[in-house]
Amino acid sequence: MLGFCPMIDLHCHLLPGVDDGPRDMVSSLAVAEKLAEIGFSTACVTPHLPWMNRCHSADELGKVRGEALECLKKNNVSLTLIQGAEHHSQVVLELLQNGGLISYPRGDTFLMEFPFSGLPPRYLDLLFRIQVKGRKPVIAHVERYPEVQDDPGVVESMKQQGCYVLINLSSLVGAWSRPAQRVARELLRLELVDAASSDLHMANEAGYVAEGLSVLEDLVGPAGVHRLLEAVPREIIGL
Repeated sequence: MLGFCPMIDLHCHLLPGVDDGPRDMVSSLAVAEKLAEIGFSTACVTPHLPWMNRCHSADELGKVRGEALECLKKNNVSLTLIQGAEHHSQVVLELLQNGGLISYPRGDTFLMEFPFSGLPPRYLDLLFRIQVKGRKPVIAHVERYPEVQDDPGVVESMKQQGCYVLINLSSLVGAWSRPAQRVARELLRLELVDAASSDLHMANEAGYVAEGLSVLEDLVGPAGVHRLLEAVPREIIGL
């Protein structure tokens, strides 16, 4: 634990057997233990939606979350799990229409990712249409999109459409790529980041998250850590 409690993780892949995160409950428990060790008190479990051409329902994911919570309780891991999902931008409007969108508890906020190959040509129109429907996307790992790496100012256009933006803690130490590391730090300098998250999939990746947390404190200080890992995340999920 690095001393920043209570921290809230808005984006992790902790649930077993539903995406490219842990394959079983034993592995899921290991991820939870690492998050708690780093200092997180709350983790929003956000599996990819869809995964392998399937969109899990809120009820299906809720059942798995309940099983994971029971496992954490039996093993004395103090970590609150909040249901969410990492929605691919291609399916958001359809899920909004059919009621399949899985929001954070606040109700109007939800996690969304764009393709790593590049932002869709009409992504601002998509964000506008989501805003018209009374929802506020929380954009995952903005530092990993090529357009943002070319021009960090792209994030400003997202925020102008009412979005929150996240960076991965692990990006701050180059775990994904050097361009992602560079732009994550630049976005912090420009004060364009609303929150930082783990995006943790496996326990053996947790070291990058812990190192990223130390870098984050160096870059923004304790007050910045509080804002990015507690105050704004609490606002986003509605606690």
